[in-house]
Amino acid sequence: MSATQPAYTKLEQLTRTPYIQVITYPKVSLRSAKSRVKQLQSVGVVGLSFQGRAKIGSLGILGLGTVGVVVRAVTRTGVMALKIRRTDANRSSMEEEFRVTTMVNRIGVGIPVYGCTRDLMLMKLLEYQELYDWFGELKGPGSRADARLMVHSILNQCRKLDILGVDHGQLSDLRKHVVIAEGRPWIVDFESAATSRRAKNVTTATQYLFVGGRVAPRVRKILGIRELPGILGLLRNYKRDLSDYSYSKLLEMLKLA
Repeated sequence: MSATQPAYTKLEQLTRTPYIQVITYPKVSLRSAKSRVKQLQSVGVVGLSFQGRAKIGSLGILGLGTVGVVVRAVTRTGVMALKIRRTDANRSSMEEEFRVTTMVNRIGVGIPVYGCTRDLMLMKLLEYQELYDWFGELKGPGSRADARLMVHSILNQCRKLDILGVDHGQLSDLRKHVVIAEGRPWIVDFESAATSRRAKNVTTATQYLFVGGRVAPRVRKILGIRELPGILGLLRNYKRDLSDYSYSKLLEMLKLA
């Protein structure tokens, strides 16, 4: 088995215990398991590799959210991340999340997605670091420049989303929705995203990074930011008109221009 093809559990085993507990989490269903095995076959998955720090029973997974379980999937072309819709999810399929993610992929935002069925979404596998940990490790010469580039990249991706008219919906907590991989930030989980409401990605991300988020004191210290009232004022201006001018003035205040 090559480095890109680790040991894995074959599809025909997934309808058995303990694997069925993962693919039909949290309500075990043989009928759903059989349907999902067929869906896995349709997107080119040959097996699942149960590795990860999170657990369902004794099996390792990559993540567990309110909509889906994320596991490693072995496909004919390599290892990918697979999001499996929870059987108690508050939506009937993964298709809308796939549609929106495909849309934002076209502007260079979000994890690339490669396939979707009613209950599954196949995407690029990232070996990532959490945002708070990345900022916590910054030290020494160049740390300010590195932080500036990272924050600027996050906000520029948010700006692209605002222009496109896609509101992520969950960027008030970047800890769960921005990760660092391959030397850059990635906005993840567009499960609550919408094009039907006013986009406020820059506003919510800036508030997390500089005002109320867990990383805010660290970010302000590294970048030398002390004028919170000025930031809040510029955020109100940007929220009102979403203009290039308001965005550029905000970047100046944040010492990112």
